Order: sequence, then C-alpha cells, then structure tokens
Amino acid sequence: MNGGALCAKSCLSVGNEGPQTKRDAVIIVDHGSRRQESNLMLNEFVSMFKARTSYEIVEPAHMELAEPSIRDAFKLCVQQGAKRIIISPFFLFPGRHWNQDIPALAAEAAEDHSGISYIVTAPLGLHESLVDVVNDRINYCLKHVDGDATECSVCAGTGKCRLYQ
Repeated sequence: MNGGALCAKSCLSVGNEGPQTKRDAVIIVDHGSRRQESNLMLNEFVSMFKARTSYEIVEPAHMELAEPSIRDAFKLCVQQGAKRIIISPFFLFPGRHWNQDIPALAAEAAEDHSGISYIVTAPLGLHESLVDVVNDRINYCLKHVDGDATECSVCAGTGKCRLYQ
C-alpha cells in the first residue's frame, strides 16, 4: 500500500471545521495516569483544542486512573446544554480501549441522559500532520541534549531528556 492510499484511508481532512452544531460537545479522552503532570497535560490540550476550533463545550476525561471520568465529562457537557456528544479518543491507534472500553464507558454515561446522542470517533490514526509533530519533538530534544534549548514542558523535571551512553 502506498502513502497516498494510507492517507486516503485515514478519513481526516486538512481543515479544522466540521459539521458541528451549537449543541455539540466534545469530550477528549485519554487513558489516564497515576502521574498527575500527565493528566494535567490533557487539560492543556483541551484548552488548545477549544481555542482553535468553534466548539463551545469541550471537556477532558480519563478512561481510568484519574478524574474526571467519561461519566463526569458527559454530565458536564449535558449541564452546559449539549444535545450531541462527540467522544474523541486521544489515542494513536485503534486497540482494545477504543474498540471496547471507551464505547462501554460512554454507553454507561449516556444511560443517565435520555435524549442525548453520542459518537465515539476514531483515534488519531495515520495523518501526515503527525509526521511533523514527531519530527518537531525529535528535533527539539536533540537541540536540548546539544545544549541549544531548554527542557520542554513534557520532560521538565523528569531527567529523561538526556543522551544515554
């Protein structure tokens, strides 16, 4: 399969506007972590997503290990007036969490809110923009180990961004 076929099958467009309505809400759900700094990064991403899209209701959720849960985020969306909830897994590839766990947790959350529709979207998958993201991360880390850049916010204080011998 060539690169064009992979991109064509990814079903992602280059624009950031879709067929949303004012009554739509987005829940961006990650795995969740015992490391609080990792969980807080989802909040930062949600803020960035909300600022760059026209969705007025955007909430973070963690599948497990941390709060807010999908149920909590679903409830917050409904309280803010959502009639359709878009649950977007912040995962790279489709696996058990996307195929089973997140749909089950979403269904449980929806049971408390009759008349509210929802969809669990595809994970990030293959997208040309991810190549740029990975390349940027690599280049920044190399600059850091060469002494030409400060530690990034992901690695700050962990001691992980170093050259091993």
